[in-house]
Amino acid sequence: MAIVDEFPFPIGKLPAQELARVMAGLYRTEREALALVAPLDVDPLAIEPGQSPLNLWFVLLEKLAAAGQVRNAVEVTRERFPNNPKTSFLESLLADEPAPVDAAVGSNPKFNDSVTEPEALLFHDDLTMPTGKIPGLIATLTRMSELAPAICLLRVKNLAGSFFGTGFRIGDDKVLTNHHVLWPKSQIAAEVHADFGFDVDASGASLAVISINGDVGTIKGEEDDDWAVIAIPGMDKNWPVLSLSAATVPKVGDAAYILQHPAGQQRRLGFVRNTISDVDEARVKYITDTEPGSSGSPVLDADGGLIGLHHAGGRPVEVAGLPPVSKNEGIRISRVLERLKANGLA
Repeated sequence: MAIVDEFPFPIGKLPAQELARVMAGLYRTEREALALVAPLDVDPLAIEPGQSPLNLWFVLLEKLAAAGQVRNAVEVTRERFPNNPKTSFLESLLADEPAPVDAAVGSNPKFNDSVTEPEALLFHDDLTMPTGKIPGLIATLTRMSELAPAICLLRVKNLAGSFFGTGFRIGDDKVLTNHHVLWPKSQIAAEVHADFGFDVDASGASLAVISINGDVGTIKGEEDDDWAVIAIPGMDKNWPVLSLSAATVPKVGDAAYILQHPAGQQRRLGFVRNTISDVDEARVKYITDTEPGSSGSPVLDADGGLIGLHHAGGRPVEVAGLPPVSKNEGIRISRVLERLKANGLA
């Protein structure tokens, strides 16, 4: 039976937890969520106000299941957001087909994702730019396009299920990603498939994907700094290699660009509202848009230099009366390189 038809709602199942996160991401305010469920036999007055979006959706899915309305809620959502990268996940649930989930199941307890008022104001800053800076933006986007072939979607399987994340090439046969991508649910991967070229061309047509099996016997990583590497033999020698030794020093106020596979979908570039909001010796925080599945992506500066390894996304938070905003966090590449050297991997 599909989880969208089960009662009680099977919150212990990973796809059910992923559905709660998807709904929380699409309906970011309590008002939006309650407006969806009110016509589906869920009484808004019976819902405790002031919950976080994720907790709210755990409650709403339980009540929708009791009313036999989870499938209807998912169908309405699929129709309302037809171009959202999570649409394929929703369609898999409706068809009772396997639906891989983000490797970052649950929030990262070490990531303080509270949003300060200055960060909220950064998020809602002016999105226009002086025309004199256009050549610099064109140069940056050109560089991102050149580096894009180094990025891959990682499809991971272990005894806990099927998962996805992002990785990028850092050597002839080596890909860097997060520890939690190659150890989903704290179990090491039994299978890893790296999909390169999962993208579209200028007309929007899908490109051919080159899928390469990873050597799971080579997986090494550390949970504390959330990094991991795996050998992917047979990568095209013409694909770019992102240099760790040329890592740049991030500064508050600088831009952070992220090449990623959000929600396990085709490659995208996060480049709007991309301001760095905080930096310490080990971490860098930024407002750049990411999604579940972006874990393991490279965080880059305007010249294409590595800043960090993206590993955590924050919860939407309302600050200063503004619409909900969230910030994200990466491990500084200087820290990753230090740990790779300590483990004899660089």
